[in-house]
Amino acid sequence: MIFVAGENLIDFIADEKNNYKPFVGGSTLNTALSLGRFKSKVYFFSRISNDYFGRMIEKKLKENHVNISLIQKTKDQTTLAIVSNKKKPEFNFYSNETAFRNFTKYSLNKNFIKKIKLSHFSSISLALNPSANTFLKMIKEIKKNSKSIISLDPNIRPSIIENKKKYLSKLANFMKLADIIKMSDEDYNYISKKKYDIQIKQWMQLLSIKLFILTRGSKGSILYTRRDKILKKVSKINIVDTVGAGDTFIAGLIFYLDKTRMLDINSLENITKKNWLNCLNFASKVAELNCLKAGCEPPHLNDVKKIIKIDI
Repeated sequence: MIFVAGENLIDFIADEKNNYKPFVGGSTLNTALSLGRFKSKVYFFSRISNDYFGRMIEKKLKENHVNISLIQKTKDQTTLAIVSNKKKPEFNFYSNETAFRNFTKYSLNKNFIKKIKLSHFSSISLALNPSANTFLKMIKEIKKNSKSIISLDPNIRPSIIENKKKYLSKLANFMKLADIIKMSDEDYNYISKKKYDIQIKQWMQLLSIKLFILTRGSKGSILYTRRDKILKKVSKINIVDTVGAGDTFIAGLIFYLDKTRMLDINSLENITKKNWLNCLNFASKVAELNCLKAGCEPPHLNDVKKIIKIDI
């Protein structure tokens, strides 16, 4: 079972005529949606509004096989994001006193926690209080009471960060608890000015990170383990927009590891370079297919299998 927790929102994205249309979004929701389309056993935990947009969000999750039995319903309004610049999106968020951000209380059954293979957390839900404090508490509880892998994607949105120093201090607390970290080159450059190899190896050693993935857009990705560094190039495609590309990439990686029975702490240490390359290839194709449509619209498994040969 895979557990994804974090923000849900509506992205308003301009079409060819510069008319803005609403799309269900949110970094963590995008990852859960992608896993749902792959028919993974995935739970999404968030606080969702009873308003029109909240109902739109809930409907899309249900239609795509995401278990939402854990969600909290609220009268607080849905968070909205205005997305500009399709090839390199810029986000303006309207999040004050909204549904996911006011996430302050939760209860997870200990038997449920023990069944979690991997828990994934991401983006603005880790940056905005009070939700950030609640999710930090949740990760600590999961870490204490299960063998779940903790997956983290900072997916940093500078526009919502009021104090960079305080944010980086908070992010450091999340990183200390992570087994897998996926970070874009933009995230990395916001955090560090050191060369990739030097800083990432330092983080992995000091924080006991088992797997670090750096995504670099059209330049491909780099996967780091404690033994290996693996580079993966990507194909040239006609991008519609890149909204959700990183979210679907990590979903592809999680799905591949799960279906090949490598989604546990001990297995992560022993995966061969060949298997990692296959994993990166699958995750990259998932992200590429997502970029061929407006908003975050992850592919179904059959869509990916039409492009690459994979036995899962």
